[in-house]
Amino acid sequence: MSEARFLFLVTDGFRETVIDSQVVDPIVLLGRVGIPFELLALPDGREYLQRRAYYKARQLAISARTGRRVGLRPLPRKNWRLGRFLGVAQLGLDFAAHGFRRMVIHARGDGAAHLAAGLRRIVPNVRFVYDARGDNEAEYLFMAAQRGLSTKTIAKGAARLERNCAAAVAYADHVLCVSTPLRDLLARRYRLEPERCTVVPCAADEEKFHPDEADRAAIRSALGLADRFVVIYPGRFGRWHYNEETFRVVRGLLDADASVFFLIITPEQEAAASLAAALLPEGRYAIRSAEHEKIPRFLRAADLGILLRERNPLNVVACPTKFAEFVMSGLPVLISTEIGDCSAFVAEHDAGIVLQEAIPEAAVSAVEELRQEAAESRRARIAALGRERFSRQRFVCELAQIYHRLATTP
Repeated sequence: MSEARFLFLVTDGFRETVIDSQVVDPIVLLGRVGIPFELLALPDGREYLQRRAYYKARQLAISARTGRRVGLRPLPRKNWRLGRFLGVAQLGLDFAAHGFRRMVIHARGDGAAHLAAGLRRIVPNVRFVYDARGDNEAEYLFMAAQRGLSTKTIAKGAARLERNCAAAVAYADHVLCVSTPLRDLLARRYRLEPERCTVVPCAADEEKFHPDEADRAAIRSALGLADRFVVIYPGRFGRWHYNEETFRVVRGLLDADASVFFLIITPEQEAAASLAAALLPEGRYAIRSAEHEKIPRFLRAADLGILLRERNPLNVVACPTKFAEFVMSGLPVLISTEIGDCSAFVAEHDAGIVLQEAIPEAAVSAVEELRQEAAESRRARIAALGRERFSRQRFVCELAQIYHRLATTP
């Protein structure tokens, strides 16, 4: 065990919210139970050159939080054959630089898993866990349609993704899936065996996300929202975030009840302001940006989290991180139907509202019924359910056992 080395591999850059909650926090917790992961990021070379100072600052900040080395090696043309070859070569050099000792790789997402599989097939002393985040084919087709790509280009891209994901599943020593529907999809599509797979949702840190009635009162007072019913949206704008439909549903809630207030937490201030000006009444909303560490306080200040998505195969297998953060903070969730395991959780545990369609009138009547339950006891009840199902602390020991087995088994 002491001779093995653990490497957390990412290829999608250092986006603040995602990396902080789904990479840095797990590395910190795993380190506490004896699995000391280093982080290696292989971002797109063009993006790195455009934001070099940002990447360097993030590299230092993440290293300070984890107490471990953070490697940063941009790849030219990451999605082309040359980029993939260089990515495998980088992993091989990293492996050689540490004396060829056993290396256990946690490969986050399809791109990282494909690179890990490339090394795994030629180096016997490497093991890797494929951290499957979603339906790569559905995501690609969704984005290709938005970009207006040609049929020929789409077919080539889909075939490449199919090969990459098949290789990742075939060579992975273990596969983590963020939802039961994703596990079932990989089993059908790539014959993934149940004994090689574990469902681990996009979890949240219970030390950060939990109710705190005193803190709730303080932040609501500071925001001037003490007497309001606060609906919160923390997230980005564009692509698959269903923002216009979300704002229209919120507009219905605002029109139906003068006490409702909409709080938007996003780094994309301009896009949020433009959409809000077009769809929301003045004085009934606020737009703020916040570092990941400050998000828990804003969630404690709220009364309802909103998580609406388009009906699409990519959402059927999804597990948005904000869902875990909502329920662990005690927030009931206004959620679309068929979002991974999350919609079923809400329905089964009375943890909010499952909205069949993004219709404001349906949301208004459902929220009225929701508010019949005493707010403080509702928060405590939902938070307890959230900790039981979505706490990262709940999964860390199970994951540590997987890594320990890969590090020690001949």
